[in-house]
Amino acid sequence: MKKKIPLFFLFGFLLAIQQNGLAQPFNLEERIVPKELIFEEYKKEGAEKANGRISMNQLTQDTDTAYYFIKGLSMYSPTYFSLNSSDPAADIKVHLCKENWKIFHHQGEVKGKSIYKNNFKTEGDFGIMVVANKKPAHYVLMVWTGAEMKIELPTVFKGSDGVAGSSGGGWFKKNMTLIIVAAAALLIISFLLVKLKKKKS
Repeated sequence: MKKKIPLFFLFGFLLAIQQNGLAQPFNLEERIVPKELIFEEYKKEGAEKANGRISMNQLTQDTDTAYYFIKGLSMYSPTYFSLNSSDPAADIKVHLCKENWKIFHHQGEVKGKSIYKNNFKTEGDFGIMVVANKKPAHYVLMVWTGAEMKIELPTVFKGSDGVAGSSGGGWFKKNMTLIIVAAAALLIISFLLVKLKKKKS
């Protein structure tokens, strides 16, 4: 029975890692039902650096707080966010979140005819909280992300001829999360086995 306890803790630990990795600001609180902003392909002739994906949304807010989220971002791509108001009476606060709706990684405000903008890099997704001190609030939300930079990782494995192959880097990149979780699991198992041996002795 004692041998089963460490494995139970290991399973719980791995489950916690998985849940923490999947947890995002738009699904942590059941009472909040945010709206997903959708990307569209964006290409500008003669300006390759501007090519990527864009989400532009003209919105009217009648509630005190509105919640949005966008996903499909990559750490290898720059992301640009802006909230633009053409209303002279606008009084809006913007909070950009990642882990939950209470921790703000970026924040700003828009008063009158003005714009809040920010540049950053993130992986996966992020949440947008808009607080309107005066309602209804009319504004345009825009998120642009550049085309992902493709970086080939060299393989660490060598062929029979002693020369490093060229097909391993892609697999390593795609399975990075799996490799990290497996390594963590091996470390924990080793630690628990050492503890068991010490208890027996």
